[in-house]
Amino acid sequence: MNTPLYEKIYVSIINQIQQGLLKQGDRVPSEKDLAEEFNVSRITSKKALDLLAQNKIIERIRGKGSFVAELQSEKMEMSTHSSRLNFTDSKLVGLIIPDFDDAFGLNIVKTIEEKCLQNNCNLIIRRTGGQIKEEENAIKNLVNNGVDGLIIFPVHGEHYNVELIKLVLTDFPLVLIDRYLKGIPASSVCTDNRSASEMLTNYLFSLGHKDVAFLSPSPNGTSTIEERVRGFNQAYSKQGIKLNPDFLLTNLNCSLPQKFYSDKSSDLMNTDYQTIKRFIHENHDITAFIVCEYTLALLLNKVINDLGKKVPEDYSLVCFDYPENHLDQATFTHIRQHEHEMGSKAVQLLMKRLKGEKFLEQTMIDFTFVEGKSTKVKNKLKT
Repeated sequence: MNTPLYEKIYVSIINQIQQGLLKQGDRVPSEKDLAEEFNVSRITSKKALDLLAQNKIIERIRGKGSFVAELQSEKMEMSTHSSRLNFTDSKLVGLIIPDFDDAFGLNIVKTIEEKCLQNNCNLIIRRTGGQIKEEENAIKNLVNNGVDGLIIFPVHGEHYNVELIKLVLTDFPLVLIDRYLKGIPASSVCTDNRSASEMLTNYLFSLGHKDVAFLSPSPNGTSTIEERVRGFNQAYSKQGIKLNPDFLLTNLNCSLPQKFYSDKSSDLMNTDYQTIKRFIHENHDITAFIVCEYTLALLLNKVINDLGKKVPEDYSLVCFDYPENHLDQATFTHIRQHEHEMGSKAVQLLMKRLKGEKFLEQTMIDFTFVEGKSTKVKNKLKT
């Protein structure tokens, strides 16, 4: 990979000192000046100055600036010939995520930021909007700007981006969050989605529902959704109940970040609305729904209401994720993912990698089942 930009700044200042352009006591260019000169962010220029100060090449004085320190030949020799700059006191971590909201993701971001600060790390966040090209650009940009490690929430889809594969092949410190990638040997942290989906299905069985539908985006290439579909199928298999394959609707798009934020998002929402409406018309036996994502659960609830039906009187509805509301009972019965634990574990694994530990760990995080107002015993349903 290319030399990180912060390292280029570091070496440039050392060269100026060795050439006599900067002498002991001289003021070193500021973070702002260096950022403009090298066309980088101030985070990058700050990292270079912090590293120079750590190695006692410069002295940073609050409110006054940075100045060339008393020079020692051994110190300069070490700094100049180091094969890899050792930035041990402070690290720069990048978080790449499609997007986040209060239903899922916001608390992960907050926790990662908190844990990075506790580990003396600066955090840069890049949102990709679920676009694989944006994910590639984010990886290249962050690596070129000198991040020491990355936490990546991969985009949906069957294809992995080339830059992500490069990170793995070069053993770059990396942790995946919310999902794992088949065939990619990288440590990951995600919810035990299969068990969670099986629990939701069994809960509906316990209420007397046997004709249960499953709604989601395409599971192809997205381990989170694949595992939820498997859990749904597994629950049916263990109960010895025959699953109608027509009850799986897995081609919805409007909740995917790259679709949700596109210019055609309203068209996609309407397409999914019509698809769900047609699905309900064609499958009269369905009495309950498991919905893979909160946004789709809202859309399904609207379709049901527009058809003159109600949740839970006519249909029971359960889903994954729900905005935290500590004042009222949740409207939807749902699985709450342990976002704080996911974020904490991701940072913990990355810190181990940054210390040079070599390992491959796939961590499954537990979850909480939350009973809301969207489910009802089948034999009490109105006819």
